[in-house]
Amino acid sequence: MNDRNEREVRSAAKRGGVKMRTVRALLRKGREERRSQFKAGQFDFLGFLLRLVLVAAIVALFVVFFGQFTEVYIGLRTAGRTDVFARSTELLTILYTAVILGMVVGGVGQLGRELFNSDDMKIFSAMPINARTLFVARLISIYRGQLGIALVAVLTVNATFAWKVGVTIFFWLMTVGICFLLPLITIGIAAVLVPIFQVIKKFLRERYVLMFILVTALLGVGFWLYSIILGGVKELLLGDSLKYFFNESVMNAIASACNWLYPARWFANVMTGSEFVWSWVGLVLTALVSILLSMLIIRRILTRALQARNQSATNSLLKTTYLTAQGKKLPALLKKEFLLIFRTPSYMFSYLSVAFIMPLMVYFCMDVGASLVENLVGLDSRLELALFLTILFGALTNIFCATNISRDGEMFYTVKAMPLSFKTVFFSKIILCLIVTAISQVASAVLLAAAGIVGALDAIFIFVVGLLFGFVNIAVATRYDFNHAKFSTEDDGEIKESSGTVSTVIVMGMVLSFLVGGIVFVLKLLAQLQNISYGYLTYILAGAMAVVAALLAAGYLLFRLKRKYYEFSGGGI
Repeated sequence: MNDRNEREVRSAAKRGGVKMRTVRALLRKGREERRSQFKAGQFDFLGFLLRLVLVAAIVALFVVFFGQFTEVYIGLRTAGRTDVFARSTELLTILYTAVILGMVVGGVGQLGRELFNSDDMKIFSAMPINARTLFVARLISIYRGQLGIALVAVLTVNATFAWKVGVTIFFWLMTVGICFLLPLITIGIAAVLVPIFQVIKKFLRERYVLMFILVTALLGVGFWLYSIILGGVKELLLGDSLKYFFNESVMNAIASACNWLYPARWFANVMTGSEFVWSWVGLVLTALVSILLSMLIIRRILTRALQARNQSATNSLLKTTYLTAQGKKLPALLKKEFLLIFRTPSYMFSYLSVAFIMPLMVYFCMDVGASLVENLVGLDSRLELALFLTILFGALTNIFCATNISRDGEMFYTVKAMPLSFKTVFFSKIILCLIVTAISQVASAVLLAAAGIVGALDAIFIFVVGLLFGFVNIAVATRYDFNHAKFSTEDDGEIKESSGTVSTVIVMGMVLSFLVGGIVFVLKLLAQLQNISYGYLTYILAGAMAVVAALLAAGYLLFRLKRKYYEFSGGGI
């Protein structure tokens, strides 16, 4: 009887066209779920505020530096003359290409979450909702997300360009049209890439070492490109040497490349009025093809996604191993913590890959920042800047300790029931985090010393201070997560949403970095202005603040920890 009812439900789900009433109900369900987070007190206000500040800062920096770059680029000469129209088209083409690539990457991630990782799929697979209706509801939800990104990105680019070049009302009318048309194209491209991404993801799912190497390499390439952008920003601030980079051959190469960057070239033509009709025809046809592709591909993978979310068991590529002898407690817990992170793709990326790339982050920023500060202020502040960057990026790489308790899930109760002391349980988490932090800090200090940015003794001091502040982040985050533990309801126990603890760690790291780095930098600058001997004040102040902060963090971690541990019964959602 149950099998018959299930067949009837699935049959009903396949029949019929799009039920707009059901679509509206599904969209309303999503809105109510987001609204309920505010009522239930689950909203991460600090994280939301941090994201707003970050977006505002990125937009502000882009407006300032892109505005300056626009003036330089528009004034470049080719064949002995300036061509504002051609330079404007090239500049907008390159920027729209970057926007499209960013939106496609975001679209692939959003499609993956909506179709393969959404908890709702388990429910919808057993409900009489036909695939067309569910597809339309999901597509509208994804389009909304892409539209939000397009509005921020396109409006920022176009407003900055208009500020420097000067435009008419026609430019702003075309901007509105682009904002609504662009998501249709990026969704279609993302829909084509999602099945490929899922195949790669499935292939790498249990090939952990290969996945770690690839993710870390991609992240390293990303920061290398970021360093190139920083170098360009430095050239803009320090003088006109950037003009000499764009010689005749470079400009010809850029012009040739822009002729092939479709559909971004069509968007740029629309904004500048070049080949206006044909560009609009190309954009509309591309949007229609993208919509058809997204409808075809997403519909085909939707049933597979429903089945995948309804299956809790997965086949493992790894061999089943059995315990042959009792191991030591602390090493066993350390191994458990490491494997839990290493075998979870999102944890591996957020935790280990970022930690291993941290030295490059510090080096690239130091390479640009040290000379920039010295030229603008006339002060050799390499040690102070290195301390600032080490503490800041150390906090960003230590966000994995923000889930030290929550990522255990229900397994935390199993460990708690074992004959293990609370110190062994907590110290295993702290020690693993410290090992990762120490490796990252050592590599960062060695790289700075090897590049000749700081001396060997300064590198050792930077390592010690960075490690102490790393312990501060780890201890505070672990205890804070323990006090506000929230276990996942998923079968794999993976935490897929950022918690308030992550935001707390990031904000705390930013405050400490600005506090320590800012104090020693300002005091050194004042000493130079007053012709006062500065001496070893940086070492004394930074070292003292690091020791005091570490002692306070240790006290916060251990305060009534034993009683709290044995009384612990929370963690459920």
